[in-house]
Amino acid sequence: MKTSVYRKAWEYLENVTPLETDCGVLCGNACCKGSDQDGMLLFPGEEAMYHKYDGFKIMDSGIVLSDGTKIKFLVCKGYCDRKKRPLSCRIFPVIPQIDEHGYLNFVPDLRGVAMCPLLYQATRHTISPAFIDALYSAFEILTEDERVIEFIDILTKENQDIAAELERFFS
Repeated sequence: MKTSVYRKAWEYLENVTPLETDCGVLCGNACCKGSDQDGMLLFPGEEAMYHKYDGFKIMDSGIVLSDGTKIKFLVCKGYCDRKKRPLSCRIFPVIPQIDEHGYLNFVPDLRGVAMCPLLYQATRHTISPAFIDALYSAFEILTEDERVIEFIDILTKENQDIAAELERFFS
């Protein structure tokens, strides 16, 4: 995928956040803390956006798409210029999902349930409608690439597996 497509998707999400206020205040920026092995998955081809930036480490995630595309994992130092955040950071704490009818929607990213108050205190926080609108705008252009759709399918399956585990744990 061309970097221009990611640039456009990033632009849609540049000035919106899940809350109308800084959600990092609620949790002390928990999603930006971790070790030098913590990071975010990059969408297919998004790693090309980072060849000109210092301060990031790109690693293989172990996920390989059917066409051989290797999904990369981006590690930062726990802080970055917000304009350089990868898509996964820009959309957290939700992930895209394509439902059984082929419709795109956004659901809680259950990988973050232990750290994100928007997930573990969901009844106390309302996701901004402007954020949701920006997600749809960004992914409208991204889902023109079959690799992005396949990656979304992988994320969806992983999220469903986590939901099943949580249900087993709490039942």
